[in-house]
Amino acid sequence: MGSRDPIRDFFTFLLGGVLFSMGAFLFFNQVMVSSVPMGLGLRFGRRAAGGWGGAGAAWGGGWGGGFGFSQGLGGGFGLLLIPLTIGVCLLFALRNQRWGWFLVLASVAALAVGVLQTLIMSFQPTSLWNLLTMFALIGSGGGLMFRSLMAYDDGKDRQDRAEHGEREDR
Repeated sequence: MGSRDPIRDFFTFLLGGVLFSMGAFLFFNQVMVSSVPMGLGLRFGRRAAGGWGGAGAAWGGGWGGGFGFSQGLGGGFGLLLIPLTIGVCLLFALRNQRWGWFLVLASVAALAVGVLQTLIMSFQPTSLWNLLTMFALIGSGGGLMFRSLMAYDDGKDRQDRAEHGEREDR
């Protein structure tokens, strides 16, 4: 193993971080995030409001028109406030606060999952050249960062070689 230059490795890591960050920024800049409109919700069938057509359309929208959540995905969020309130009450009332912390953290986690579940992510159209450039920046930046950190140890290898009588190659 050759000798390492910490200054050169630091700048290699820094350059890799810049390239990786540029690629990640360009990639995530192409992703558009929106939420589910409250009136649509989850509907089963072909279309949210129309149905399958034909004779079924005369009966209130056909197969897909009447099934689903009319208020969107936010209908059950109010119920999550009950265990959250009980958890906060237990945190202030009791000395043993395990159940209080459990209820608060579980309620907040369920609320976060519910909000994230309503998000719709789509990748905006881009050229193949732009997409390849994004992935090349991410890959080359990650490779430079890993290369700059590779083969650094905490002295165990050097200590093992000294114990076995091997000389260091510099």
